[in-house]
Amino acid sequence: MVKKFSYYGLLIWALASLFFLYEFFLQVFLSTISNQLMQELQLDALHYSIMNAGYFLPYSFMQIPVGILVDRFGARRLLTIAITVAATGVFWFSRVHSFDYGFISRFFMGFGASFAYVSLLVLAINWFPKRHFGLMVGIANFLGATGPFLAGGPLSLLLNLFNNNWRLILTSISALGFLLAICVGLFVRNSPERKKGEIIHLDPYKEKFFSRTKLLFRNRQAWTIVFFSALVYLSLPLLGAYWGTGYLQARGLSRNLAATLSSFLWIGFAIGSPLMGKISDQIRRRKPILIFCALMGLVATLSMLSLSVNSILFFTCCFFLIGLASSGCSVAFASISEHVQQNVQATAMGLNNSVTVFFVAIFPPIVGFLIEIGVKNSEPIYSVENYENGLIIMPIFYAVGLALSLFSIKESFCRSQHEVVKVRID
Repeated sequence: MVKKFSYYGLLIWALASLFFLYEFFLQVFLSTISNQLMQELQLDALHYSIMNAGYFLPYSFMQIPVGILVDRFGARRLLTIAITVAATGVFWFSRVHSFDYGFISRFFMGFGASFAYVSLLVLAINWFPKRHFGLMVGIANFLGATGPFLAGGPLSLLLNLFNNNWRLILTSISALGFLLAICVGLFVRNSPERKKGEIIHLDPYKEKFFSRTKLLFRNRQAWTIVFFSALVYLSLPLLGAYWGTGYLQARGLSRNLAATLSSFLWIGFAIGSPLMGKISDQIRRRKPILIFCALMGLVATLSMLSLSVNSILFFTCCFFLIGLASSGCSVAFASISEHVQQNVQATAMGLNNSVTVFFVAIFPPIVGFLIEIGVKNSEPIYSVENYENGLIIMPIFYAVGLALSLFSIKESFCRSQHEVVKVRID
């Protein structure tokens, strides 16, 4: 029986989406209070960076296990526990006075947050018609992209209102997390209840769970889509979290203007995620959107790095288009769910997310090394050429992504490529 849109399903998806927004907020809020935090905890830049990494380590390594756990136990119970763990980490962090406990509390946040995205995608699959899945993934990424904004200006405003008492604010944020956990436990259901006369789907495969997972890892289409997703997404954090502002300053812009223009990366990603998903659902094609996003990213990054144009409008367009191109990963999530068996969809999306985060973890240091190669000891700041030595990796990655989308990724026509047997219950 084809799933129908329901308001209760929308409520469930909204609660899961709030946790996704919450975890995105937890990723970046430290940057807003970094000066106070380093002063109060007596941290240098190295220890501050390591403490912050306490969030991303469990988040990255847990993505595949999370998919397996959600496939096995469902989203409701795991989400309730995960939100509680993340909120506990926030509350603990609001009380820390040392590096050790700061790292451990960040680890708690990252571990709990690692369940957010995959659980959200699985609930979208279970509660909404498949033709809307690309749109739901896009909207989810839109909500996630608002996290950096909430952790920036709004959090800074709250700090001003409460005399920079970040501990009090984090205590309130942890309370919101506990409230969300209660709501999820009370209202979320893993899937709609079956009714008499409904057509159910019988799984024709009899292999054990780990045998099915083994089939996933042998699925060439799944791996191709996973690498495509990581390749088109990487430029977003490279510019948005590392070198975008510095590169624009080297191009002659002021720090405030450079930081403002860098935000257009997130605006492009926030707009592009639901837009690309909706277009893909409407035309019932995934591949043209994947090709378009990779090509757009290639053109935008090459233009930014090769053209000697220092126009504000030019940089705004380039950063917006790079963010828009990165939203192709939303359609990739929809595509991979259609190329694997239903009982390992969560695991496949966890694999996709894990590899993407892994790319984000390992390639920024490589880019930093490339930037440093041409730097002279006497130079106080990096030049445009220094930045471009490292950032040249962006168009290369988009070019590889374009080749994968053109020649390796197969069209799914927005439907599962593993048909199941349908039986009517009388």
